[in-house]
Amino acid sequence: MKRVLVLIICLSMCLGIPADTYAAENYGTSHPEDLVDKNTGLIRKISWRDEFYGNALNERNWSYDVGGVDNLWGSRQFSYARMENVKVSNGLLDIVSQIQFDKNNDKVITNSEYTGSINSKGKTDFKYGELEIRAKMAPGYGVGSVLYLMGKDKVWPNCGEVDLFQYSNTTKLLTQALFTPKINNTDETVNQKVWQNTIDKTKFHIFKMKWSDKKIQLFIDNILTGTYDPAEYSTNPDPTKDDKAWPFNQPMYLRILGSMNPNISGYQSSYGWTLVKENEDSKDYETHTYVDYVRVYQYQIDKTITNQLNSKPDLYRAYKKKKSKKLKIELFDSGWVNGYEFRIFKTKKNAKKNKKVLVKKKYEGSKSKVKVKNKKLKNKKTLYVRARSYKYCYNVKYYSKWSKPLKVKIKK
Repeated sequence: MKRVLVLIICLSMCLGIPADTYAAENYGTSHPEDLVDKNTGLIRKISWRDEFYGNALNERNWSYDVGGVDNLWGSRQFSYARMENVKVSNGLLDIVSQIQFDKNNDKVITNSEYTGSINSKGKTDFKYGELEIRAKMAPGYGVGSVLYLMGKDKVWPNCGEVDLFQYSNTTKLLTQALFTPKINNTDETVNQKVWQNTIDKTKFHIFKMKWSDKKIQLFIDNILTGTYDPAEYSTNPDPTKDDKAWPFNQPMYLRILGSMNPNISGYQSSYGWTLVKENEDSKDYETHTYVDYVRVYQYQIDKTITNQLNSKPDLYRAYKKKKSKKLKIELFDSGWVNGYEFRIFKTKKNAKKNKKVLVKKKYEGSKSKVKVKNKKLKNKKTLYVRARSYKYCYNVKYYSKWSKPLKVKIKK
């Protein structure tokens, strides 16, 4: 690895490229391994991703937004979306925002604002799981780096909207927001759900959304920043059935753009922009929103857990002496479980229904013979036993199905 780094530095010096360009920004992040959620034991697998390799946008994943941005989704913009303002290079998506200022009064020249915008509608959408984006905000004042998701099957606000980030250099705040038919920025509803945070705009950050069938959680650099629970806005016993409070039961698509909507990006000035050309009467500036990757994860159950959930302990026999309070159980041990739970019943009917349990007992470890000792077992004419095994997977206990009732042989 060190030899490779030395080679890169040498090549950089020969080509006139700053040596720290590669190391500082970590271009072309390698694909992560599948991860396991230690709270649930589920495997987090990548179901879709775009690492932005190559030198052109992957149009199997994305479409360009072309035309006046205010005509695209109803948000009043003073910019114009063009294909040429979307670039891919060095393992990064580059949304280029451009503007011209009058030399005489330092004001923005009318119709000189251009930006880039892409969306995944009709090409890439997902329902539930985890969305992760590594991005760097545009530093120019008057442009906002924006990524949001919308439901693909309905119109706004019935489709729902989740803003993973909206950054304003004017306020120096990164806004995350959520919109539903019950909470949005129209006069007839409660104001939208909003969370605001400060970030270092000179660095890349990881933005994440965890989306289940019951709630949505937002994160910045793996720190929880906001949670939406539909129960806060619904009187329905099951708030996820209330489409006005929970429209997030449909697939969603993404949009990434550089916004010049003053409600998002704030006032415009040349501060923070890069001067690229000076004309006789004007100056041309540009600023960049960078995205390193977009990844969608889905959670899948571990095969070991699936086997455990579908299995049943195989009871061989159970016996005791009538006057004894000790019951012996023999079973065909699978050898890979962490323990067993036994239930003993007075009647077969109760055993079948798994109700009116006489004695409960748990045993840690994998065993083929166990003993249950309890005074309630003494002098019983008939007894039935059922069992289930359990196995730990990443700190979570998973139970098998219950075995069929086995009649205990009572000896005199």
